Amino acid sequence: MTKAALAVDAGQTTIRAALVDDGRGPRAAVAPGVIRLGMGGGREVVSERLLAAVEELGPLPEQPAPRAAIGLSGFEAVGEEDLGWIADRFRASAGVDSLAIASDGLTALLGAIGARDGVVVAAGTGTACLARRGERFAKVDGWGSLLSDAGSGFAIGRAGLDAALREYDGRPGSAALLEAARERFGGIEELPERIYSAPVPTSAVACFAEDVARAAEAGDEYARTILADAARELAISACAAAGRLFDPEEEVLVSYAGSVFQAGELIAEPFRREVEARLPGSSVTEPEGDPLAGALLLVELAEELPDEPGVLRKWR
Repeated sequence: MTKAALAVDAGQTTIRAALVDDGRGPRAAVAPGVIRLGMGGGREVVSERLLAAVEELGPLPEQPAPRAAIGLSGFEAVGEEDLGWIADRFRASAGVDSLAIASDGLTALLGAIGARDGVVVAAGTGTACLARRGERFAKVDGWGSLLSDAGSGFAIGRAGLDAALREYDGRPGSAALLEAARERFGGIEELPERIYSAPVPTSAVACFAEDVARAAEAGDEYARTILADAARELAISACAAAGRLFDPEEEVLVSYAGSVFQAGELIAEPFRREVEARLPGSSVTEPEGDPLAGALLLVELAEELPDEPGVLRKWR
């Protein structure tokens, strides 16, 4: 009997889980996102969020036990002791056989371009960029919102709120984004408390990226500039990762993932233009699948890939 495959895409806003089981067919579930260690929760909270998503799938097969893979936002910041603790608890509670925990950059890469060499930048609430060449990896960003996460949903949302508050103060800003902030947060006076008291403030700020995208689509120049700036930062990260594994004259396959790219061509087009200017001859391709599909592929490929600090750890 073929072992079932359990995959988890653990983002900061949403966790998605999937089980592929020949006996019962595929199942999927969604749960609240994972809190980065040190930002409102410890390893216990991270573990609880992961297991809550898996529990939504219903009972897992017991014999043979499933193989599992997790793409974890903030993986780079988790210490070895905490990571081992999370892995041990997950394996015991979920009843899985082997387990791979990886940066969400790796699962985004596998989802977008499969087992091929190349670079993928994942931009959701945070940002993670990973290049792969055979068994070698190069990671760029993923440092968290307080340190970097350039071009992320948080960065876009914060820039949009900055433009809204500037307009409110009488400084040069965006009237369209001010109105959007009022609609989302129930008034500017309530905005600080709504943000600072949110269970995960970074996610609350990142949600405003959706409003920035809508304002940009409607023609607001401030919003369009914010998206163009984010696209440029994401392209810079992708090209930096490529430069660490590929020669300057080589053609590099580049793709992308994450909710930021749901803004469509307003961010994809400047991203593509910037990458192709910095990596002549390279191509930007639309992703074949999403990070959850990448986590499922990681279940299959884990044994072929080496343990890599900040990228991948495995337990059997």
